Amino acid sequence: MATPITVLSSAAQIGEVVAEQILDRLAAADRYVVGFPAGRSATPVAAALGRLALQRGVRVDGLQVVMMDEYVTGQAGQWELLSPSTPHSCIGWAQRNLLGPLGLRPDSLIAPDPNEPGALEQEVLALGGIDLFLLASGQGDGHVALNGPGTPRDAPTRVVKLPESTRRDNLSTFPHLRSPADVPTYGVTIGTAELAELSHSVAMLLWGPNKAYAFDRVRQADSYDPMWPATIVHDCRNALIYADEEAAPKSEREGVS
Repeated sequence: MATPITVLSSAAQIGEVVAEQILDRLAAADRYVVGFPAGRSATPVAAALGRLALQRGVRVDGLQVVMMDEYVTGQAGQWELLSPSTPHSCIGWAQRNLLGPLGLRPDSLIAPDPNEPGALEQEVLALGGIDLFLLASGQGDGHVALNGPGTPRDAPTRVVKLPESTRRDNLSTFPHLRSPADVPTYGVTIGTAELAELSHSVAMLLWGPNKAYAFDRVRQADSYDPMWPATIVHDCRNALIYADEEAAPKSEREGVS
């Protein structure tokens, strides 16, 4: 069955709607686990979280952040995570956009370990799973986290070599990177298997005109297509897709709420 799609007017509105959902759950629970992609797709959610939490007086210290991936350097058995001070570090993005603005403790953030990638599943299971995983799609190749085209449905958390298509896509994720050569070659990523199996609910965020093709590819699928890994959204429980009017042109919005 195809995943329900909601089209909103802007990226800011998507951010507010998703942030409201997170804050509603936080207000009713001691802990709420949210998986985040780094970069522009989730930035409206992060911005709205801080502003709305202050307006509503909601405590956010129960928010547990799970980052889906990070770039690495080195070699097998001796991988090193990119320094968080690096502008395109995924963990650094979380520190700057979530932990700092929300006043969260450092242990409110977990990310996959490139030298022990299987440990992420155990950490997430110890938390009771991921309550809400925010997903994004590569605009040109449909990568989700760092799972590129050709990723099997049962791929685990692992270190991957980034294909050229994903490295090109990441130029828009982190605009200070000027060419694919500036994008790290390797990264550690949660697998498509864990995205589907460990998440209680997911929300895919597609906004801006450069995500129109990604929206179309995801919309046309109804199950996982390894050549466009972001279609894993259709295999996830309690999944929703949020798009803005730029990503979902009017001619492509027939039948979409």
